[in-house]
Amino acid sequence: MERSLYIVPRWAGRPDTDFYVWLESKLRQTPSGFSSVQTLDMLHPSQPTIDAWVGTLATALGPTPPASTVLMGHSVGCQAILRYLATHPPQEPLEGALLVAAWWEVDKPWETLLPWLAPIENLSRVRTAVRRWVVLLSDNDPFTSDFVRNQRLWEERLGAQVVLSPGGRHFNNPSEPAVLQTLLSHLAHGA
Repeated sequence: MERSLYIVPRWAGRPDTDFYVWLESKLRQTPSGFSSVQTLDMLHPSQPTIDAWVGTLATALGPTPPASTVLMGHSVGCQAILRYLATHPPQEPLEGALLVAAWWEVDKPWETLLPWLAPIENLSRVRTAVRRWVVLLSDNDPFTSDFVRNQRLWEERLGAQVVLSPGGRHFNNPSEPAVLQTLLSHLAHGA
């Protein structure tokens, strides 16, 4: 079965920043069960808008993404995935989603971030659009210091399994072994 992984970067992230190139390379070298891995080049990454990013996801996934699709978001990319699923629910639930440095609240939001913090309508539709929700958080993320509350919100709102990576900060390094390990442990073929 064809299994595709789509990665949605963080605010100001591009396919060649953070851990994305490293992760794609590792997944090509490791039996992960993904037939394709693609980090999306989002519109206006330094000033992301919900409409533009949801539109990019809709274009990349097409009108009917296969049920074997896995989505991975990083920071605001997680919110883009949630908002995409709220407005474009798949006909069949997607296999899984890994949300890295995910948040519902941010300690010190800036003005252009505020639309991303608005409540998501159809959250029950989002919850059932994916069979397996996995969230990777750290205990010292500079944007969401209350990781205990953040974890609880992901568990309550999406029924997500939350993995805590001590000292992971916002997962912005060129290599992020915790991201690879979480993906392989929870969403690789046969996991």
